[in-house]
Amino acid sequence: MRPCPALALRLDRFRRCRSGTVIVILSLLLPVLALGSVGVAEVSEVMMARSKLQSYVDAAALQGAGEFGVDQSSATVERARLAADGMAAPLRLRWTITSSATIDTASRAVTVLQTGHRASFFRNVLPPGGWNIEAKATAIRTARKPLCMLGSETPNRLGAPTAVALNDRSAITANDCLIQSNANLAAGTGTALWAGEVRASGSASGPVRPAPITDAPTVSDPFANMRIDVPLACNDVLGITIGSGTTYLNPGVHCGQLSLLGTMTIVLLPGDHYFVGPILNLLGQSTITGTDVVMIFKGLLSAQVTGMAKLEIEGRKSGPYAGFAIITDRDYFGDLGISTNNARKIIGTIYLPNASLTVSGTGNKIADQSPWTVVVARSIRTLGSANLVINANYSSSTVQPPPGVGPAKDLPVRLAQ
Repeated sequence: MRPCPALALRLDRFRRCRSGTVIVILSLLLPVLALGSVGVAEVSEVMMARSKLQSYVDAAALQGAGEFGVDQSSATVERARLAADGMAAPLRLRWTITSSATIDTASRAVTVLQTGHRASFFRNVLPPGGWNIEAKATAIRTARKPLCMLGSETPNRLGAPTAVALNDRSAITANDCLIQSNANLAAGTGTALWAGEVRASGSASGPVRPAPITDAPTVSDPFANMRIDVPLACNDVLGITIGSGTTYLNPGVHCGQLSLLGTMTIVLLPGDHYFVGPILNLLGQSTITGTDVVMIFKGLLSAQVTGMAKLEIEGRKSGPYAGFAIITDRDYFGDLGISTNNARKIIGTIYLPNASLTVSGTGNKIADQSPWTVVVARSIRTLGSANLVINANYSSSTVQPPPGVGPAKDLPVRLAQ
C-alpha cells in the first residue's frame, strides 16, 4: 500500500513549521522567570528586615548609653536588650530574632546586637540553611548631667516611699547636676526644686524644674561596696564641752559623746576622723572645721547641727575615703539634721547609706559656698525655708568626687558604629 499523499504532505508541513517556537520557549522559561521574581522579592524582604534590625539596635544602644551615666549595673544592659527585643516583635512573624547587649565601662560604650534567621523560599537550598541577618550598634555616653543627689530608698512591700521630699517653703538648688529619687519625689506647693535633671523611679509632684522623668530606672548606691571600717582603739575620749577656746584633733578614733556648746572650736587636722559615740550635737556658736578630712560616725543615736553652730568641712584629697566629707556607718538608720545658718561650706560627698538627711531652718543656705557637694542618703528632706544648694564646679576644687558620681559621668550620647 502507498501512503496517502495528502497525509504525507500534512506531516511534512508540521515538521517544517516554526510558528509554535515562541510558545514552546515561553513554556520552558516561565518557571525560571517565576522563580527569579520570587527570589528578587525574597532578597528585598531580607534587606528590609536587616534595615529594620539596624534601626532597632541603633535606638536601643542610644537608650542604653543614655541610662549608662545613671546606672552602670547589669540592669542597664538588660534594659537595652529588652528595648531592642521589643521593637523586633513584628519581625517574629517570619524571623527568629535573638538580642544581646554589653557595656564597656572603660569606654562608656553600650553595644546592642541582634541576629535573625528564617528558612528560605527554596527549602533552605538557596542560601544553604536559610537566611541569616545581623545588625550591631555601639553608642557612647559623651554628655549628661552628673549625679549629685541620690535618695536611695526603694519601694518595698508597703509601697513606694518618698526618697526626696521638700516641705513648707524650702528649696533644693542643683542647677548643673542630676537629682535622682529611687522612689517617689514630692515637692510641696510653696517649695522649689531646680536642677539640671530630675528623675524619680516612682512618681514626682510639685514645682520641679525641669519636668522630672518618672518611672525611671533606679540607681544603685555607687558606694555600696565601699568598706567603712572603724579601728577598735580610741585615741581620745570626748564629752560635753561648754565655753570657748580651740582644740586640735589628730586623725584617729574619737570615742564618747560629742556635744559642743558656747563658742568652742574643734579643728580637725588632715586625715580620717572616726567618731564612735551615741550623740553628735553642735549647738550655740560652736565650730567644727577641717581641711582634707573626713568625719566617719559609728554608734550614733542622734546627730544635729543647730542654732548658730558652724560646720565647715573640706573633704579628703587622697586615701580610701578620697572625695568624702561625712560618712555614717551602715548600722545607723537615724537622721542627720542640719538647721544652722553656718553650714555653707561642705566640700565633698555626704554619704548616709541607711540614714536620712534633713535640712531645715529659716532663710538659711546649706553648702552654697562649696564648689561642689554630693549627697547620697536613704532619704533627703527639706523643711522651713532652708535652701540646700548643690554646686557642681568640680574643676575649681582640689577635692575630687569619688568614682560613681560627679563629672566622670558628664558625657553626651552618640553612635560610635
